This record gives sequence, C-alpha cells and structure tokens, in this order.
Amino acid sequence: MDLLLWPALLVGGFLCGVINAAAGGGSFVTLPLLMALGLPPQVANATNRVAITLQCAAGVGTYHAHGQRPWRHLAPIAVTAVLGSLMGAYVAAHVDEALFRKLAAGVMVVMAATVFVNPGRWNLPPGEGRLRWFHPVIFFFIGIYGGFLQAGVGVLMITTLVLTARFDVVSGNALKFGVALSFTAAALLLFAQAGLVRWLPGLVLAAGTITGGIVGAKLVMLKGAGWVRGLVLMAAAAAVYKLLRP
Repeated sequence: MDLLLWPALLVGGFLCGVINAAAGGGSFVTLPLLMALGLPPQVANATNRVAITLQCAAGVGTYHAHGQRPWRHLAPIAVTAVLGSLMGAYVAAHVDEALFRKLAAGVMVVMAATVFVNPGRWNLPPGEGRLRWFHPVIFFFIGIYGGFLQAGVGVLMITTLVLTARFDVVSGNALKFGVALSFTAAALLLFAQAGLVRWLPGLVLAAGTITGGIVGAKLVMLKGAGWVRGLVLMAAAAAVYKLLRP
C-alpha cells in the first residue's frame, strides 16, 4: 500500500469512530476504503479488525472509568460470542474470494438497514438488566456474523441487550463493547494466523478510529445520532458496489 494513501486511512478511521459512537456501522466506511486502497476483500476484512479491537478496548476503558461496569454479565454471552466469531472468521478466511464478495455484499445490504434502529429512543431508566437462558444462544449467532464481517454488529448487540434483556442504553453499550472486544480479538487472532492481517495499515486506521470515537461521543451528546444515518447508508452502498464491481 502506497504510504501517500495513509492519510486516507486516518480520515476513514476517524469517520468510522464517529459513526460507531453515534449509531454503529463504521465498518461500512472502512471496508470499502481498505479495498479502494488496494487490499483484497478478505485481507481488508481481516485488517479492519485491528482498528475495531483497539476501539473496543478504548470503549471498555472509558465506560469503566466512568463507573459503568456491568462486567458480571459479560462471561455468559462473551464465551458463546467468541465461539461463534471463530466459526464466522474461519469461513471468511477460507471461502473462495468470489463467493466471499457475493456473501459479504448480500449481508451488508441487510445489515445496513439495522443501523437505522435508534437505541436512544427506548429511554429506559438507569439500572441493570437481566440475561436469560436464550441470550448466550443469540450472542453465539451474533458472534458468527461478527467474525465473518463485523459491519453493523454493534447495532444487533445493543438492540438485543436493550429490547430483550432490558438494559438501559448506557450500561447496554458498556456491555456491548466488552462482548465486541472479546469476539473481535478472537477473530483477529484467527485472521492473523491465516496471514490475512496487514498490521501497519490496521494500526494507522485504529489511530483515526479511536480519535473519531471520542469526537463522536461528544457529538452524540450535543446533537444526537440522527444526522449520521445518511452517511452510513452512503458508505454501505459504496461497500456493496466495491464488492460486486472489483
């Protein structure tokens, strides 16, 4: 990858961080960007996990520092999500590239719609929710998708935690980051073992993503998250186009 193109990674990572903080779906920006900069789809999918893993770690640290620590709920759903993620990542790493393009494009079309779910509208009062027996099963399948592609998986998690486990949005987001850190790191290790990760571009992307996450959180508090929906839709359309028209 040409070093002169790396500023684009910082900008794209920044937008990804803003979108993830506001609505989820930042990978709709970074995946087409990495492909546009010359990485094959499966390598771009793997390299993207470097930034997502580090952003999730930063998110967990931020929530923990601000007193949001629902970690006693983490293990039951993180374990099954990691198992699912390893399965999804294995398929993504070993499937034929042409088939991966078609599968990823189809899944992105479906997942782009979920980004328009607005968790903030639920406005549950502060307090901890309660996991039931079926939540580890749900997170196993969420993990499969997260390991395979990642884009939009945060929306699936926060929707599940708020609507079915009755967590408020803040504690649900904290738990979401904890689960995402677990299964994204697991997928990253599998992709690295398969030789698909380009570490230096991934770290440059991560620098922008973490910065964008900080700015995005502040923008959400000031202006809400509705303004970012159109950006996510355009980025998802670009990703689908790039996958189907290499």
